[in-house]
Amino acid sequence: MRAEGVLVAAVVPGSPAEAAGLRPGDRLLAVNNAAVRDVIDLRFQSAEESLRLTWRDAEGKERRTAIALAPGEGLGVEETPFTIRACSNRCIFCFVHQNPKGMRRGLSFKDEDYRMSFLAGHYITMTNLTEADLDRIVTQRLSPLYISVHATEGALRNRILGNPHAPDPLPQLRRLAASRITLHCQVVVCPGINDGPHLARTVADLADLHPAVASVALVPVGLTAHREGLPSLPPPTPAYARDLIATAAGWQRAYRRRLRTRLVFPSDEFFLLAGLPVPGAGTYEGFPLRENGVGMVRHFLREAGRLLCRLPAALPVPRHVTAVTGELAAPVLVPVIERLNGVGALRVDAAVVPNTFYGGSISAAGLLTGGDILKALKSRYLGEVILLPEVCFRHDRDVFLDDLSLEGLAAALGVPALKVPATARGLIRAALGSGGTGAWRDPTPPGRIPSDR
Repeated sequence: MRAEGVLVAAVVPGSPAEAAGLRPGDRLLAVNNAAVRDVIDLRFQSAEESLRLTWRDAEGKERRTAIALAPGEGLGVEETPFTIRACSNRCIFCFVHQNPKGMRRGLSFKDEDYRMSFLAGHYITMTNLTEADLDRIVTQRLSPLYISVHATEGALRNRILGNPHAPDPLPQLRRLAASRITLHCQVVVCPGINDGPHLARTVADLADLHPAVASVALVPVGLTAHREGLPSLPPPTPAYARDLIATAAGWQRAYRRRLRTRLVFPSDEFFLLAGLPVPGAGTYEGFPLRENGVGMVRHFLREAGRLLCRLPAALPVPRHVTAVTGELAAPVLVPVIERLNGVGALRVDAAVVPNTFYGGSISAAGLLTGGDILKALKSRYLGEVILLPEVCFRHDRDVFLDDLSLEGLAAALGVPALKVPATARGLIRAALGSGGTGAWRDPTPPGRIPSDR
């Protein structure tokens, strides 16, 4: 039995864990005599209705008890987060290595942890998986996993990863596929390196592992202006993006006939770069990759279309707001903002902020810094409130990538600032404000946008 166990951060009042005597600061060692290493073990082992708990209390005394859970009842323990494994690769496009100097320490950490892939959808390269890790994935059915493949040719992939000792990904993928672990793969496409025949081979190799390989996302390489010591890489151009989309469309047609799935999905950024409309909702087959930027635009537009048709004719009191976005999303947001400006007494200004902090080809709203927003807005009339997409901020604090806070930005501009969900619903509700929502009926509950496939 591993002695460290899981440190209990909190216990739900009235829960079975509290009744058993567990307290914050205790260390849960085992459930049903199986060692508990992290939250995954805890969930896996506590799925039964009869549990035998072993823990060490804050005074160091080992305790044991047996408890019974009602059907559907949880144990009631909130565990301290586990230490995330670091990545030892040095990818030629790694964003961490493209940060400007002087960034806070947390932004220099590269995670490579299969547990975070399962729990939070993080993409991993599998270069640090051990036999024990693979056994655990299979035994505990840690599915789906999200895998950055980039290339299936070993030497080419190792060059991209900057790791000459990286294992061949195909045996690992075949082993997981044979165990029916669902895999969502991605390729960061680097012009002149892993595209053309190399990309065709990668896609074909992954297609051979369907249905375990459920998707292959194609994502353009992101290049900042801070690539000291990294190989020179050309950014994808609009013409390049159009060619890649056309190639992927051919693969989609072939795989849809053969596998009943399109399998290969270019990210939204390729369509925006190419100046082409994003495909319809049905193309994205349920939007499983939306958080990876595949189908996010279509999901936004579909939600916006259903909500904009229910706008009020006018607001009861005048309202003027400024909505901030990055250059990449501007073509998507501006038409929605124009529709909002058709509401009487409402004025919504779009503030499209260039990313000078990172420079290069970086233009996504999620990578905007407070400093760039401040610089772009300081000489403008902003109305009564600024709307900022929540993707600009840390997940746990209202702080931008350059450490400027939401409150600090508002104070510097002299206008209240509001963090808004990066969805059509979030933008529309925030633009209408409390005075407008009373006159506007949201026709669809959150998370329930009907399919128009």
